Amino acid sequence: MKNLSIVILLLCIGNCYCHAQDITVKEATDAVGLLKVAKQDTNRVALLHKVGRFYIEKPGEHKTDLDSALSLIQEAEQLSYKLSFQKGIAYSYLLYSMAYREKGDNERGKVMIGKAIDIFARIKYTYGLGEAYMEQRNFYSAFASKEILFQRIDIAEKALLAFKQAGSKVQIAHCLKEIGDLYSIDGDYTRSIKKLKEALVVYQSVNYSRLQSIYDILSAVYSISGEYKEAIRYGLLAMKTGEHLYDETAQMSTIYNHLGITYYYLKDYEQAYLYFKKALTVAEKNKDLNTINSLAQNISHSLLKSHKYSEALVFLKDITKRYPPPDISSMIINKASFVTVYELLKQYTQGQTYCNELLELAEKPDLSPGDYSIIYTAVIPFTIATKQYKLAQKYLQLEKKLAEKSGSLADLSVNQLSWFEVDSAQGNYLSAIAHYQLHKRLNDSIFNEAKSQQIAQLQVQYETEKKDQDIKLKAQSINLLTKQTQVQQSEIQKSEIIRNTTLAGIVLLGIIMGLLYNQYRIKQKTNKQLQHLLTEKEWLLKEVHHRVKNNLQTVLSLLESQSHSLSNDALQAIQVSQNRVYAMSLIHKKLYQATNVASINMEEYLKELIQHLRESFSDGYPIHFHQSYESIQLDVSQAVPIGLIVNEAVTNAFKYAFPKQESNNSISVECKQTENNEILLTISDNGKGLPADFLTKRSNEGLGLKLIRGLTDDIDGKLTLTSDNGLTICISFKATPTLNDAIDKTRFSLVNAEYV
Repeated sequence: MKNLSIVILLLCIGNCYCHAQDITVKEATDAVGLLKVAKQDTNRVALLHKVGRFYIEKPGEHKTDLDSALSLIQEAEQLSYKLSFQKGIAYSYLLYSMAYREKGDNERGKVMIGKAIDIFARIKYTYGLGEAYMEQRNFYSAFASKEILFQRIDIAEKALLAFKQAGSKVQIAHCLKEIGDLYSIDGDYTRSIKKLKEALVVYQSVNYSRLQSIYDILSAVYSISGEYKEAIRYGLLAMKTGEHLYDETAQMSTIYNHLGITYYYLKDYEQAYLYFKKALTVAEKNKDLNTINSLAQNISHSLLKSHKYSEALVFLKDITKRYPPPDISSMIINKASFVTVYELLKQYTQGQTYCNELLELAEKPDLSPGDYSIIYTAVIPFTIATKQYKLAQKYLQLEKKLAEKSGSLADLSVNQLSWFEVDSAQGNYLSAIAHYQLHKRLNDSIFNEAKSQQIAQLQVQYETEKKDQDIKLKAQSINLLTKQTQVQQSEIQKSEIIRNTTLAGIVLLGIIMGLLYNQYRIKQKTNKQLQHLLTEKEWLLKEVHHRVKNNLQTVLSLLESQSHSLSNDALQAIQVSQNRVYAMSLIHKKLYQATNVASINMEEYLKELIQHLRESFSDGYPIHFHQSYESIQLDVSQAVPIGLIVNEAVTNAFKYAFPKQESNNSISVECKQTENNEILLTISDNGKGLPADFLTKRSNEGLGLKLIRGLTDDIDGKLTLTSDNGLTICISFKATPTLNDAIDKTRFSLVNAEYV
């Protein structure tokens, strides 16, 4: 299935800083009452500021509220000048800036916050200076450009320094969270996680309870950087914290959405769907139309990934009817979703209508790069599917320019793969191969970049653990020195003979310790050299698997290109060959992506192989799959034959087992370990089975069954065929030790040797 992009709701960029003076309705009402009797002093200035701030921060942007706020701020400013109250004047400018920004008058807002910063700095009121910087950073959009993003980071760093000087830990944590969030937008996930965890430590040191926001940002960053285990851990922490605090704000929509996105990346589309629906329920309660529209795309795409095309279409029609898109960005997301659904349903006439509307929106001024990206992601596959190749080439060029400008290797890789599809369909095979090779090189660059980030994260973790260890060692050294002093004082009180004997023993012990230490250093050096050689061997094996996988992918692409010019039996033969090559390619892909370079987790491998076969034969009638696997590790020499056996058995079942299109057609695949430590692989179907005399006459066997017999012999296995209410293929064999087991044993002996 095509790559479906989903919408990542941003948690709180531009909003993640929480003011220390958030004002409740009751506090504002009490302040209004006190104003009626307040004298013309600094206390009155503070009351005017409090009520003015309340009107600014009220939900919504009502003109009457902002007018009331400006009137109160003006009175506070005039009274502050009359009293020569510099702090009051500075806070008046700060609130002016907030009010003008809410009104959309950013130029006047920037001028006012500049004045506030100057006064706070001059009177050395660091807390107010921190607040002023955090207001100033709102005028710098994190998504405008890289330059403006780093300007915003610089301002947040200034606020952090001011709050540190003021000693306000909660505000320090808010700033660290903001900075970590901004680094994630830049793609610097290592630095982002470091800042976010610093913020979390500060929050926890003051028993700050509303931690769901920072847990959620950590979850999102880990998810984007591919560390899904940590992403789910922090996502669940965010969800539990928010639910415990009865949080019903829009923030919970974002938390549920990020969890859904992580499960989507893990290809658990049913779990992703459930969390997207939870997010939608919260968004509907808050009447957040933009979020509803974005979540509609995520929900529809999770349904599409589960092959529920019609259900996705019904859902989109219903949600669009109930919540029409409120702005042009929402309209783009909505129409792009319809284009994708109709393309997968092959209802090209209806899809063309939405495609044309989407292209009309593309001509509108002031669209964001994200808007264009969504348009191209929907339009390009649709125009390729409908053979509108010239139109596809036009938008491929535009998509390429957009990807080059953003510097996204992933987007460039997808773009080159689409070029490959267009050229292959038109018979331009040399150009197609060139685009595919560039696509693979870009994928390799992404892989290497991800590997570098993981190494950097490990280095940060190592440095942290090393510091902790140093602290522990120092504490142990202090305790040891204390005990030694006590022993020496006791020894002084003993007789001279005993003391001399003890000192002689210590000297002798020191000599022995020196000899042992010297021997230990020699062994340690040798062990490190051996460990280095083992590590190099593992990296070399990873590189070999990576290159083999790339070569097999190129073979697949060439077979795909050839299939466009073939039909009937020849096309079927090409498709069968593609599935066989894919089964082997998947082995090498799993090996170079995993830390274990010599064995395959058969549960993960067989699930992904079966999913590929289902999608390969998705044009036929539905067939239900029942899968049951134990977590078994097999050496690559056995995993490849097993993958090919499953491929042949399932392919034959699809092609020959079910002559009738019935709803109860099913295929079962099971792989488990028996009590006598044998591996048992069973593939069965409830189809028509084999002819009565088939099993007694080997001459009747086709290529697929011959392959299964040959591959079973390769792994010294036993093959059993049973034809009773369908066909059951049962293969039992002994698992051979893996190369990784030998490496682990060597490492274990090296580690033990260090302590001998």
